[in-house]
Amino acid sequence: MILKRGTFIQRKHIFIFLSFIEFILLILGVILPIAKIDEFWIFTSEFSILSIVKDLMINNEFLLGIVVISFGLIFPIIKIFCRHTEIQFINRYNFHKFSMVDIFLISFLVFSSKASSFFDMEILLGFYFLLASVLLGYIQIVFKNFP
Repeated sequence: MILKRGTFIQRKHIFIFLSFIEFILLILGVILPIAKIDEFWIFTSEFSILSIVKDLMINNEFLLGIVVISFGLIFPIIKIFCRHTEIQFINRYNFHKFSMVDIFLISFLVFSSKASSFFDMEILLGFYFLLASVLLGYIQIVFKNFP
């Protein structure tokens, strides 16, 4: 019994550490530029999730800015913390299913840029941090259900 309890406590610490790494990856993914767009081979711009939200707020697109910051930062952070508490409201409303929306949209933009001759898009480091954060979260969910 002591061995099983010790193993349970050890697994719990490993999952807490992995969640901390997931949180750091998420923050880096939100802050760092996720993509660079070259338009007509002249104009170049890089953007991150925070810069997108800032630009939306400056242009009075408050609702869209709130949606982007909610599903790109707030709900993933709540999901990470709820995984280790008894509070399970995020699972009840299925908000966790939106954690890959930003990655899907970036993939769609990359596909569009490859099909268009007007702009070209390059994925930057922030995208990979976001992707690593999401994958680490899914890995934790899968291995948490193992005995």
